[in-house]
Amino acid sequence: MIQQIKNTSVRHTEEHGSDIVFLKNFYNEHGHFPMFSQVLIETRTDCNNHCPFCPHAFNKKTLGVMEWDCYTTIIDQLCRMNYNGRVALMLSNEPLLDNRLCDMIKYAKSKSQRLFLDITTNGRLLTVEFVDMLFRLGLDNININDYRGDRDRYPQRLSPNLEPIYAAYGNNPKVCFKRRRLDESLPNYAGNIPQSFEKEDFGFCNYPFRKLTIAYNGDVLLCCDDFMYDTNFGNIMANNILNCWYSPQLDYMRFSLLENKRVGLCERCNDSQDYNTFA
Repeated sequence: MIQQIKNTSVRHTEEHGSDIVFLKNFYNEHGHFPMFSQVLIETRTDCNNHCPFCPHAFNKKTLGVMEWDCYTTIIDQLCRMNYNGRVALMLSNEPLLDNRLCDMIKYAKSKSQRLFLDITTNGRLLTVEFVDMLFRLGLDNININDYRGDRDRYPQRLSPNLEPIYAAYGNNPKVCFKRRRLDESLPNYAGNIPQSFEKEDFGFCNYPFRKLTIAYNGDVLLCCDDFMYDTNFGNIMANNILNCWYSPQLDYMRFSLLENKRVGLCERCNDSQDYNTFA
């Protein structure tokens, strides 16, 4: 069991000062919070890695795969809104396990070239040819997390299948290689990774103000840390995206965070990354 006393990704509330001021002023002026700048789409729920620090190691998820109609509904609604931000085709899963990934990229780019399509992968299924094809289809960015147990001994080493990809794309800004460790400590994913922490250590978190998080079944979640789907602010197949984003229930969670209070799912979460992003 991972026991983590301090998480270095967590910041105190005072370091979020400009975020909090901006968000309060924005709401007072416009009557609502800003629209999301990132969209996370869980195309399926599984992963082909077994990292000991990941919430997958502590929770059993039933395999879920997003229906094609749900995916196209999300893309169509984003395009009607003239959305031009990041669309990540994954959540806490391995996106390359979805054999429709190429079709998803093609569909999104056929609807709008303004969508910035992005994936984060462990890279185990990647080849140079596969990367070539993904970029030809319109993918804008790939983050490759290479997890190894010998990182102390070989800090720069990549897994064998990634070496030719690095030779071909190591200087390409569209591909980010991250040399990761198997003994890392993540934030606790809203209590889904066993950790010890003091609640007073954690303050403001802006995830629910920036990221639209959509589960495989179309439910809009509070954020990417809701690993076991404990929240639901509407379903994309029944509700407009903006109605979900601006729902009173979601705003209640946001107002609580602005007042340095953690309620509901947030109460058991020690994550609060990406501060001062609205400044």
